[in-house]
Amino acid sequence: MNVNEYNNLLNKYIKLLFEKNKLIMRDAPYIESRYLFHFGDLMVEELKHNKYIKELRIKQNIYENYFGLKREKEIKNIQHEIKKQTGILSKQICELEVKCETSKEVLSLREKYKDKKDLLDSLFFDVISVMHPSIYSLKRNSLWERAKNAYLNYDDATLMLLRNLKINKRKDLNITDLKNDIFLLQNEIICMKRRYPYYLENNLSSVEWIESYNKEINTRIKKLQVKEKEIFEKLV
Repeated sequence: MNVNEYNNLLNKYIKLLFEKNKLIMRDAPYIESRYLFHFGDLMVEELKHNKYIKELRIKQNIYENYFGLKREKEIKNIQHEIKKQTGILSKQICELEVKCETSKEVLSLREKYKDKKDLLDSLFFDVISVMHPSIYSLKRNSLWERAKNAYLNYDDATLMLLRNLKINKRKDLNITDLKNDIFLLQNEIICMKRRYPYYLENNLSSVEWIESYNKEINTRIKKLQVKEKEIFEKLV
């Protein structure tokens, strides 16, 4: 085996493992948080309008189909149908509101530890090189989980400790396996960057795009408000 070639391939593999994990743990939450910072409240508002329109249509349908029945029965049917038919929208609204709150924490932590960014990346890269499960056979997977949690929480002290651990049980990675793993990982990263939220990164750097998308959501909300009014007036 060509030792130099093997070491070069292993270093390339480690860099790719670092890039993938950084994309998942650092970049994705940050990009999504920036997106929600600009549009989260509007997105919640849009969902709430959609839910209210659905409620109005349910009422409209029941009034038309149960005409002549006692009012108590109509009200009972309305509440039952609203809960049944808007359950998914209610869940989406709740989940989005939680995401919006979480995004504030992500952005706050990012700003608080911005001076440690390069240090944390460097430490996490070193940790990957000495304990990533794709390279080493770990007796306790908790070590790798601890490393990920430390990186997520900007805990440089724990990362410093973990990078100095000696884990000698490296997996039997031959050159052919490494080349194949590198190829697969490179393609996985390319595909990841094309998906949400990664593809939004460039857009979020454009003031013009942010203003344009903001107007787009507001336009949709205004149309929903008009629809609400039309349905409501038919119910009065």
